[in-house]
Amino acid sequence: MRYFSRRFSSLLVLAGTALLLMGAGYQVESCITSSITSSATNSSSSSVITSATGSVTSRMTNSLSSRVSSSVTVRVTSKVIATPVTLSPAAEELAKTLKFDRRVLLIAKEATADHIGRLIGFDEEGYQIIAPGIVVSVPEDKTDHILSSLRRHLLPLKYTPFVVEMNAGLKIEKIGILKGTDQYEILRIMHTNGDDYDISNQDVIERLKEWETHSPFDIIGADGDWVEIEFKILPKDLKAFAEEVYDFCPDAVDQGPGSIAELAKEIQKTKKMFLWWD
Repeated sequence: MRYFSRRFSSLLVLAGTALLLMGAGYQVESCITSSITSSATNSSSSSVITSATGSVTSRMTNSLSSRVSSSVTVRVTSKVIATPVTLSPAAEELAKTLKFDRRVLLIAKEATADHIGRLIGFDEEGYQIIAPGIVVSVPEDKTDHILSSLRRHLLPLKYTPFVVEMNAGLKIEKIGILKGTDQYEILRIMHTNGDDYDISNQDVIERLKEWETHSPFDIIGADGDWVEIEFKILPKDLKAFAEEVYDFCPDAVDQGPGSIAELAKEIQKTKKMFLWWD
């Protein structure tokens, strides 16, 4: 019996220590009971087991169990179930009309949680036309992030997202999506031009194509009188390039950074260039 008592005390200490390390205070009673039962089965009768179990349970309840309960926090994590993104009947019909992969609309809806509308472009006379694309509204402060995400997901599917409308006063901007990867189609659809400077839509396209041959870039935004690009490779001589930009689009300097030198610094810093003809 003395042997069993020493054995019982040793098991109690070992089991309590292990359970404290496992952060499972709420399981102390059942685990200790299991250990004592297993040990006692190999060395004593069932009556001894019953006695030992009751003794350990009572003792742990009054001492070790209470200390473990006060020092160990059991965390319960609730599982969040995401609501699947769905398209409205109007969006489904728009996808069929435009012959768009409906995955494109689902990606746009998930990224923006906005109503999906029909993209509006311009003709040669400056009148609005219904364009073969879609448009979604986004918060101004999230435009860059959402555009980057859409481009990452949609370009592999052969669709091109771009900023199509800026409304700083309203804090809301719009992103358009066209089918295909010809980025100059953006300028054709929006009929981007500098008519106030006798610069046609074709002039804009040809000049950008010329610059792209030595300094590759992505067209990331355009409307009727402006275009924004993001360089993949910056021009080697930024000062000379900024002078060329000023000749083609004076407002890019006069209504922007204020000087050719500052334009060059801005391009160097942001890797972007904004052209507009006011």
